[in-house]
Amino acid sequence: MAKIWKKEPAWLEKKRQLAVLLQSRFSTLPGQEEWVDHWQKRTTGVSRGWLSLQEDSLTAMPLEQAVNEYSTLLQENLMEKAIFWQDSQLAAMHLANIDCGQFIYLRPQITQERPVVFSPHLNSANTHNIIVISAGANAVIEERMVNDTLLPSYEGTEILVGANAHVTYRQANRSTSKNIYRAIHAYQAHGSTLQFEVASQVQTKATVDLYSFLDGQNTQWAPTIALSGTQRLTAMVDGFGKGTSATLTQYRDLEMVTGAPFKVKAGERLPINEDIHPLKELASSERWLKQIMTVE
Repeated sequence: MAKIWKKEPAWLEKKRQLAVLLQSRFSTLPGQEEWVDHWQKRTTGVSRGWLSLQEDSLTAMPLEQAVNEYSTLLQENLMEKAIFWQDSQLAAMHLANIDCGQFIYLRPQITQERPVVFSPHLNSANTHNIIVISAGANAVIEERMVNDTLLPSYEGTEILVGANAHVTYRQANRSTSKNIYRAIHAYQAHGSTLQFEVASQVQTKATVDLYSFLDGQNTQWAPTIALSGTQRLTAMVDGFGKGTSATLTQYRDLEMVTGAPFKVKAGERLPINEDIHPLKELASSERWLKQIMTVE
């Protein structure tokens, strides 16, 4: 298996190879052949417009650069704590084929006054973003990708939130892909809060896969998602600890969107709640999502 990027650390090259070798041992997802058959042709995407910042409080750079400059951090965390590459054959093959993405790192005890926004333009079937928020930090992160690929695509975003950090993550990606798999997963250390605000609008079809692992006491996950078009939603959570809980709020086209109930993945006792509303109810809300979604 050839390298995808010209300069890849040895750990990433070996990890990609391992994903290919072991993928047949992992579980399958319905219809995964539509993605994997195209990926086996090894068409590498192109991209531009990734956020590049080097500040005392914040670092942002393309993932291709970060796997070398932040090698140890990414070796430990890339598809290990939020999106697990061993979870399915689709996830393993995504790891093997990642060809672009964004890396963001916010240092400890920092309050980022303005939202951190990245809005690249790409043509890729395997993009992957990883956002690391250190302990005690506060931030708003906005992901606004435009993807012009016509191939079935996997859009992965991982958010790793440190202890007692408070984060709002917003996503409003646009894609021409004929079949999108959007995996938005998080890992949260104790005492952290994470609010998702995800707008997913598609012209063809998509799967939106939400997940967070709540690691310890007083940890809160509050995803809110608005969906229009033919989509399938899966949402799961894991975690433990006194005062730890998760609440999922959906605004969706009730006739077009399907999905299983929000649940705890490992079956452990964890307080969770799910609220489902018609998409048109966004029109009377004050949420950021109202600005993004076109509500009839």
